[in-house]
Amino acid sequence: MPNAPCPLPNAPINSFSNIRLIATDMDGTLTQQGKFTSALLQALENLAAVGIKVVIVTGRSAGWVSGLSSLMPIAGAIAENGGIFYSSNSETVALTPIPDLVAHRQHLAAAFAQLQTHFPQIRESADNRFRITDWTFDVASLTSGELLSLNNLCQQLSWGFTYSNVQCHIKPLGQDKAVGLLQVLREYFPGYSPETVVTVGDSPNDESLFDQRYFPVSVGVANVIEYANQLQHQPVYITTAAEGAGFCELSDYLLQADKIRNNT
Repeated sequence: MPNAPCPLPNAPINSFSNIRLIATDMDGTLTQQGKFTSALLQALENLAAVGIKVVIVTGRSAGWVSGLSSLMPIAGAIAENGGIFYSSNSETVALTPIPDLVAHRQHLAAAFAQLQTHFPQIRESADNRFRITDWTFDVASLTSGELLSLNNLCQQLSWGFTYSNVQCHIKPLGQDKAVGLLQVLREYFPGYSPETVVTVGDSPNDESLFDQRYFPVSVGVANVIEYANQLQHQPVYITTAAEGAGFCELSDYLLQADKIRNNT
């Protein structure tokens, strides 16, 4: 069983003194009850003011994230759990190359139809039409046992599977948030070593961001505790507050660390 996360207030402030980039999930991590708050937007502005970059790493669709990346004070955004990157200057990069998009979508639809034969209650998500690399359906009231069965079925069909507090994703094997983020860091932020990055999330599709082999500093907002028994990789730290308020708590901590670093 992995170690339980350390409460953020108990973390030595110098543990965050080298952090220059935050790679964060969105739904349930930046949002508060499904919405962006004025406090969150102020936190993003405050981080940008001291040179701490923010990259959103979300399972949301390419179409959705394309607009988001140009509207928020962030350095870029990764969509579809590592499938596509949108830079802050609107450059679009396929992290998972799809040679034949039409055939790829057809294969995903066929995989979803196979899952429906076992779970007839699952329904395609409304944003699926805006997706490129993956296929989503609503997580709804699926139990942990059913989610495990869906994962196994996808593996048998040679697809990957993950889920968040919003959706389930059928995705190419090997596509996940950590793989996509590592590629983006290499190509677009080459001066940022893993020790200068903090990863943040709240659910199972953020688990790869909690893998200390790749990201030694990670934080779960308080609601991640709901999935504690389902995560092989746990965040190193956990905030006191849940959802977007937890992210703002982390932001305040990083700003304190930055102030101490600049005064020494």
